[in-house]
Amino acid sequence: MLKKIFNKENYKRICAFFVKHAVLYCFLLSMAVNLVVEMLSRQSVIRGIIHVFDSPAVFLYNSLLIFAVSLISLFFKRRAFALTLAVFPFLALGVINCAVLAYRVNPVSATDFVKIKSIFGIFNLYLEGWVFAVAVLAVILIVAGFILLFIYCARRRRLVNVAVVSIPLTVVAISIFLSVCIQNGFISKKFTNLNDAYEDYGFVYCFSCSVFETGIARPSDYSEEKVVTILDEIKAEETLSPEEKPNVIFLQLESFFDVNHVTSLKYSENPIPFFTSLKNNFPHGYLKVPYIGSGTANVEFEILTGMSLEFFGPGEYPYKTVLQNTACESVAFNLRELGYKAHAIHNHKGSFYDRAHVFSSLGFDTFTPLEFMQDVTYNAIGWANDSVLTKEIITALDSTEEQDLVYAITVQAHGVYSEEKVDGVDYIFDVETLNPETEVDETAFEYYLTQLRADDDFLKELLSLLSQRDEKTVVVMYGDHLPYFGLKDSEVDNGDVYQTEYVIWSNYDLDAEARDLYSYELTSHILGELGMNNGLITKLHQNSSSDEDYYKYLEMLQYDMLYGEKECYGYDIGYTPTELQMGIIPLEITSISNTYFGLEVKGEAFTEFTRVTINGEKQETQFIDNNTLLVPDIEIIYGDIITVKQTNGKRTTFAESEPVIAGEDI
Repeated sequence: MLKKIFNKENYKRICAFFVKHAVLYCFLLSMAVNLVVEMLSRQSVIRGIIHVFDSPAVFLYNSLLIFAVSLISLFFKRRAFALTLAVFPFLALGVINCAVLAYRVNPVSATDFVKIKSIFGIFNLYLEGWVFAVAVLAVILIVAGFILLFIYCARRRRLVNVAVVSIPLTVVAISIFLSVCIQNGFISKKFTNLNDAYEDYGFVYCFSCSVFETGIARPSDYSEEKVVTILDEIKAEETLSPEEKPNVIFLQLESFFDVNHVTSLKYSENPIPFFTSLKNNFPHGYLKVPYIGSGTANVEFEILTGMSLEFFGPGEYPYKTVLQNTACESVAFNLRELGYKAHAIHNHKGSFYDRAHVFSSLGFDTFTPLEFMQDVTYNAIGWANDSVLTKEIITALDSTEEQDLVYAITVQAHGVYSEEKVDGVDYIFDVETLNPETEVDETAFEYYLTQLRADDDFLKELLSLLSQRDEKTVVVMYGDHLPYFGLKDSEVDNGDVYQTEYVIWSNYDLDAEARDLYSYELTSHILGELGMNNGLITKLHQNSSSDEDYYKYLEMLQYDMLYGEKECYGYDIGYTPTELQMGIIPLEITSISNTYFGLEVKGEAFTEFTRVTINGEKQETQFIDNNTLLVPDIEIIYGDIITVKQTNGKRTTFAESEPVIAGEDI
């Protein structure tokens, strides 16, 4: 029976039919491609098929988006080649998304490609070498396939008239259908949760929104009068003058949460005893964050600015968009008004998420990334150990006479969490699964717990040192998000895997209230507990959070500050970027000398990322110790100009010393 249906003659008839009815073929192919993409997005063939029947309107709309692109093929003689080229990006994005979801919970968005340069630097921590080889081979095969298809593709008559008519009609149909879907609640333009949006509205639509909908849309009632009304409501002119101004330290702990909240797992002992004791003795509460498993920079953005990501484009990272050229109200700018110096510290590379540039737009005076840290050690999978931050935080506090704001970001507990034992890791915890339906892998979680214990020890050491200082100091520590282990709301006793926790520690008697907060409310709450209210966003959170129009006001101010006319600042332009100093201690050359082994350079603040240049040319540099560099097999002569530069190990230079001329006194 099948042989009769799929014989050569029938195959020719089918091909001839679809050649004649090219538009129909494009539509059917678009539906097939969309189905495959949804299967990949859901990592399940069955769930992809179920989506078609559960949400037929959504599936049809996403298919129409692919269909509109596929119709471009009608303009070309090599129609099959053009059609394949048109639909291939959707399939490729589906495959990429499926692969990404194996390592994190958040689906792929356009911003992932904007920050791809940053991601390249950590690929080796996630993927083994053979994966790169397979990926390269796949790219070569795909390119070869397209070349062969182009060469052997049959030439057909161009259907220009059909394309000219069908493409505009399809675009109009898409617009009308989208309006109908939105009115009936099938699709929404607001993504309160990116993961749920991709699940409910389909991959193609959500990814398209992330491409074309960035920034904050202009509110329909935006005007100078409306902004003035908000300023009156939040009492913008009333700025407090606090009696005490302690040092303020924010510790953003990578993938950190109290694992004792997990009800589906049992541990041989409490992995974080010190953090538990902190919660028993200091104010603490839940912190609602927008991500699981990734999105550190966006949680960071909400904490620093008090702004909500809900009003930005789907999956957008403001670090890679608006903050590239716009300064923004932040806790750093707010505390600078009170005489504070603002320091950012992160034991990962300074170019990651473009922090070395963005922290200027956020009002910091200094930024100390990994490249400027000495005596760094690394965990078994390659992340810098967080213990190095203790020295860096103390150095920042000691560097000024003024009060200090320190924003420190850890990295050690970052994934990937291997489901096989990792060499060099002492697995000191046993994990027992209490719920057989949990997706958590015991071995991977045991590794994660070792990193939590290391962070617990780091907190204990840091707070011990801070408790001995004469300066009054407040430390706010919190997890940026839960790690991705497939935990469900039902597996944590607070019922929400989007909640981490924060603790307010102080080395003096601080009568602080702790309540459950959204991440964008945290800094305003802390400032309020310290008797401070600098900043318009701060005043909004402190004075109007219970008002009916609170979120409308927040959206209006965010738009006005970042994209609007800056009416909230009156005739002022608002904030201007700071002159960001990279590192606390400046690079310095104290001596140079020719030795048997080459040029020896002595100085200050050298790290494994420091490079020597001679007459402007970067040299092969060996790091000997924190004060010594060697350029092997080089002999300088009178008049040569020597500098040292702090780099990211590649092309980016973050700082450089004053030049030294050979033969002249230093």
